[in-house]
Formats: sequence, C-alpha cells, structure tokens
Amino acid sequence: MIINVLVIVFTIAGIRAILFSKNGLEKSLEWIIFAFLLGYRTFEPIPGLKLHPIEILIYAAIVRIIIIKPSKFVKMPVSISILGIFFITIFAIDIITRYDQWVLVEFKNSLLFILIFLIARYIDFNRSYVIKLLRAYFIIATIISTIGILEFLFPSLIANLFGFQESVRPKAQSIYFSRLAFLFWGSHLAANLIPAVFPILLLLKTEREPIVNNNFFLILYILINLFAIYLSGNRVSWIIITVLLLLTMSQYKSSKIPYLKAYIGLITFSFVAYIYSQPVEGRYLSAFKALTGQIDVRYDSSGNERLSRAKIALNSIVSYPQGTGWGSQGWVHNDILQISSTNGVIPGFILLFTPVFLLLRIYRFYRAAPSEQKTILFTLIGLLIFIIISMILNGNFALVQTGVPLFVLWALTYFYIENYYQLSKS
Repeated sequence: MIINVLVIVFTIAGIRAILFSKNGLEKSLEWIIFAFLLGYRTFEPIPGLKLHPIEILIYAAIVRIIIIKPSKFVKMPVSISILGIFFITIFAIDIITRYDQWVLVEFKNSLLFILIFLIARYIDFNRSYVIKLLRAYFIIATIISTIGILEFLFPSLIANLFGFQESVRPKAQSIYFSRLAFLFWGSHLAANLIPAVFPILLLLKTEREPIVNNNFFLILYILINLFAIYLSGNRVSWIIITVLLLLTMSQYKSSKIPYLKAYIGLITFSFVAYIYSQPVEGRYLSAFKALTGQIDVRYDSSGNERLSRAKIALNSIVSYPQGTGWGSQGWVHNDILQISSTNGVIPGFILLFTPVFLLLRIYRFYRAAPSEQKTILFTLIGLLIFIIISMILNGNFALVQTGVPLFVLWALTYFYIENYYQLSKS
C-alpha cells in the first residue's frame, strides 16, 4: 500500500515538474529515467488498459510541447519519422480490420520510441546535459542492482518491504541457475538495464564526477552491478558486458585514467574466475553457444522456445512481407523480428540499420576527435552496442519498462552526435 502511494506521489510530482517548471522538457527525460526504478508498477484507468508512470510522463511532455510550441534544436531523423508513419498506419488498419486488446498494447508501447525522439528534438543535448542524464541512469541502475543483491541476501526483508513472498536464493548445488527474480521491480528483466552502467562509469570517471571519483566507490559500483548481473542469470547481459569489456580493452586509449586496461583486466579476470568457481559456468558458455544455434537444454531452458518463436516470425516475414499487424506475433524476444513480422520488412530494416549506421558514424568521429571528446564518444559507442545487442537478443519494445531505457539512450546518442557534428562544422 505504501509503495503504491509513493508511486502515485512520484508520478504527480513528475507531471507537475514537466508541465509547470521552467525547463520542463529537459527535466522530463530525467523524470523518465528516475521512473525506471518503478519496474512493473502500473495504473489501470480502464480494465485491461495498463499505463506505466513512464508513459504518463512522456504524454505530459508531449502536452507541454503542444501548449508552448518550443523551438526545435535538431530535426527529427528521417528514419524515425518513417517508422512513425508505418507504426500509425498499421495501427489504423488494425483498428478497422482486426482490433483487439493486444493490438493497442503493442502499438502504444512501441510508439513510445517515436515520442521520445519527438520530445528530444526540442532539447539542447549539450555535453553537460548528456552527462547529467547518464549520471541519473547510472544511479537508478545501481539502485536496482543493490536492491537485487539485498533481495538475494535477505529475501524475507525485501518481501516484507515490497509485498512479495517468493524465495529467490539460487540453489548453488544444482547445475541449473535459479535466476534472481528482482521481485521488488517485478521481473528478472530488470537486469536488461544494468549493462549500460559500465560505459557510463568510464565517462563519469573521466569527468571526475564526485560519485565515482573515489576509487573505492568506483570498485564498489563495478562489483555491485557485476554481481547483480551474475545473480540475474541474464545471459544476454553476460554477453553484452563481455563485448563491452573486450571493446574497451582493444579500442579505448586515454591518459586520463592510468592503468585502465590493467584495472579492467583484473576486474574481468576476477569475475570470470568467480563464475567458473560456481556450478554455473556451463550457463555462461551456453550463452555464446546459443548464438550459433547450439542450444544446451541443461542450461538454456528458454533457448528452444526463443528459437521456435524466431523461426515462426521469419516464416511469417517470408509469407507476409507487409506484416501481419500489431499484436499478431506474440512476444518474439527479438525487436527486429518483432517489428518486421508485425509492421513489414521495411520498418524492420530501418530498425536494424539505423543504429548500425549511427554506430559507424560515431566511430569515425571518435577516430578523429580531440582527446577531450574521445571518452564521451566512446561511451556512446558502448551504449549503441548495448542497444543493438539488446534489440537482437531480447524483446524490449513490447514492454515499457525495458523498451524506454533503450529509446532514451538511443535518442541521447543521436542528438548529441548531431550537436557534435554541427559544432565541428562551425
């Protein structure tokens, strides 16, 4: 009951800040990031229609834009505008031909992608604002990790605080991995948000942000988030942090953080050694085997189901390249296949190649950038890799709680790069 009251108070405070404060649009993205902590807590104004506080805050920002008509800082990317046209057109057709509850749910959750970009084009994504947003994301993700670890250590305490009764302690004697449920958040999918912490930490450390400038706290933050990802059993997150750490070791060069590679190497070695000291190393290896279709059913209970859904979606794309409509495919666990099968191959290609082209563009900037710009550009590269892998190996768009974090980071990356390009030209 108390948690529900706090959620209501938080949402009202966010709406008030967005609609009535001086810099409401700038604050809207901060409030949206803060709302990532709320997990699966939603409002249900109409039976069957659930609205997450994140959605309500996004709608409030759109209302402010309509009322005050602010100036645009950057044009809407053409690819996102085309996606928006497809999303709305397919929804309009579905309303006439085959409307049901799932049509509305999947459409409204995916449309938030377009709305985030609509809001972001009215905001000046300068360096200090980007760092401010990423600091907020880091804090929220670290809180999620911390409460998750406390849930593992003290399940009864967390159950009493948040109203859940399920025991979540993994059984170490089994080859199977009982995933940390993140009950306070509502799902183990909370771990989907955590890997972005690591490239953000690199930037915050370089910028000498007070919350990470002390090396003791920096190590503590790294260990908290690593351990939370480990306990989650989320193999996609394991893959993402492995890729990010290897990328940092091979590509990042900076004199601002002495012995960075040795430091990362030690942390990585310690974490991998810990995994191999536990009866779950097979699950870690199975994550990489699954990428080649070698699914080990001992450790990958959901792999066959995901592969089956992916094959159904691929067959649907071949048979119906124009798409079968919102809510028609279930949860594919792959955003590219999800959008391709429901909205058609053109939106699917746009969704796949837009972040890839943006990644290549940032990398070109990174290679030629002055030293003071390299870390922030490298961080954005890491965030885009996090986004791309998440879209390919997870189903994020179908849920507000996992989709909007990707949308915000994607918009932040795009609009900062547009500002960076304009400044470079001038």
